Amino acid sequence: MNNKRGQKQVSLAGVANTTTKPMKKKKPFPWVGLVVTVVVIALVVTACLTLFREEKGPALSAREMVEYTVTPDSVNGKVSYYALAVTGEKATDRLDMVAVLCCDWKNKSAGVLQVPVATYIGKDTGFAVSAIGDVWGKPQPETFCSTCRIRLEEKDIAEGTHKTCGSATEQRTGSAYGDLIRVFNDQYGLPIDNFLVIPRAGLAQMIDLLGGVNVKLNEGMMLADVNYESGVQLLPGDAAVDYAITDDYAGTPDSDVNTRMARQRQLFAAILQGISTCEADELYSVDKTTGATKGVFGKLMLGENPLRFNTTSFGKARLLNISEGAANDLKLSAAIAKFAQKLSGISLDKITFSTLPGTTAKDGTATYYSVDTAAAAQLLGEQMNPYQLTVEVTAPTLTQSAAAHGANTVVLDSIAAIADGDKED
Repeated sequence: MNNKRGQKQVSLAGVANTTTKPMKKKKPFPWVGLVVTVVVIALVVTACLTLFREEKGPALSAREMVEYTVTPDSVNGKVSYYALAVTGEKATDRLDMVAVLCCDWKNKSAGVLQVPVATYIGKDTGFAVSAIGDVWGKPQPETFCSTCRIRLEEKDIAEGTHKTCGSATEQRTGSAYGDLIRVFNDQYGLPIDNFLVIPRAGLAQMIDLLGGVNVKLNEGMMLADVNYESGVQLLPGDAAVDYAITDDYAGTPDSDVNTRMARQRQLFAAILQGISTCEADELYSVDKTTGATKGVFGKLMLGENPLRFNTTSFGKARLLNISEGAANDLKLSAAIAKFAQKLSGISLDKITFSTLPGTTAKDGTATYYSVDTAAAAQLLGEQMNPYQLTVEVTAPTLTQSAAAHGANTVVLDSIAAIADGDKED
């Protein structure tokens, strides 16, 4: 990570200088001193790698400044909005899940808006693709000013230079998270305080670190090459991801809404149940002797498929509703663990899941999910806007037909699985 403010650094030169004294006269080469010096340096380097390994996690580059609309200061601390996503098997694949989480921290409730990955976001609307599920893997290239460290629009450019400072512009790869958030900012009027995006493999690892999750299967099925009977089953990570993302998914908007998104609700409830049973140090802790990071999120964030989010001080502050000063030195794993524990503290009977209203529609040979803007606006007002922010649905549409899929709002505790051993008498 580029920003290591607040981290205590060790001077290797200072360590090395303490092992060798100036020579007053010619003496045999101090082999013992050299060996000691090398050993000390090796130990210090190892310690540094252990202490700061976490900072090599999913950090944002310095140029990726916060350029999206967040919750207004007037309600900051009362409510927060987060873009959620699960990435496909490959980085450029269509996302497996897209949603927006609205947390009403004041009233300890939450709403989740599930968005079909084939949802139409239009053409010539500032995105490189036409479906929301593709923006992460194929972000819109951007024109950038290195001097001002900002993304530029056409109105900011004249003859290949930035009008404000006169510097030559650069063409850069676009921002995956920026485009994802911009859809919700621009087409739904929703503020977004941070994003939480995890790969399939990372989701499976997190579930395994939680000891598996309880999911109620309506029928017996094979998941991740293992046969499971109907009823409540404790699923390991691979099977849980298979169930919620790939099994019976036909790749169409209808199958996304009818099958995959319904199962994702179950998985979300199961994960929150698992997190709620963990103590704080089981989610994140640091070994006082070795400095090694432990716990569910400590191990997840040090793995090959960590959960990605805005890791700047501002991003962590918005994630947790704390000051930037308090967030500055907070490690990535600790921030995510604190957020997970805070979210799991909301009772499942206070969390609602809703589907973005719309219908399947064609644009040439391509199939999309076209939003019912009127129904979507009503849904956002009822389930995703507890403090009457200015929310306006302006998403482009492909058809004026009545929505085939309504809001289908459910309370999470109604679909949460309870293992036989956890049932009350």
